[in-house]
Amino acid sequence: MKVELFLKVKLNLLLINKSLYIVLILFFFSAAYSEGYVKASGSLIWDSENKNYTANGDVEFKNEKFIAYSDKMIAEYIEENNEEVFTIVELFQNVIIYFEDEVFKGNHAVYKRNDNIIVLTGDVSIESPTRLLTGYELIADIDNNKRILNSANEESLVEVLIGNDANN
Repeated sequence: MKVELFLKVKLNLLLINKSLYIVLILFFFSAAYSEGYVKASGSLIWDSENKNYTANGDVEFKNEKFIAYSDKMIAEYIEENNEEVFTIVELFQNVIIYFEDEVFKGNHAVYKRNDNIIVLTGDVSIESPTRLLTGYELIADIDNNKRILNSANEESLVEVLIGNDANN
């Protein structure tokens, strides 16, 4: 009797583990083939009427071009082929964007998918393996691989450090 009960419990645990494993695989498979995603540790508000998401607290946004982190985000989307495609993403406070071998940092960013341009403002930096650029505003043209760095006013500077130890 005890052996039968033990075997039933063990079988049920194996079935639960397999089910959980299948669910996790499906989740990661769907995330890997989606156009993008949004995660947040605080809150995530979906407004289906206005077609946007508002995320707060350790926000992570990813699309096919880059991955970004911030304290808050508002992302507008459209529906294409029964999927949500993010068209405008606005990031607030402690913005960090990873694009290929570059890291963009700033206080506020707006990404527009139709022209693949990211505009960062407020204490901006661009870090790459051989450069560190700083300024007030960055306009990053993703498709044309161009970066425009502007100062805040005539009294501020745009700086670049070039070399192997630029990030030290």
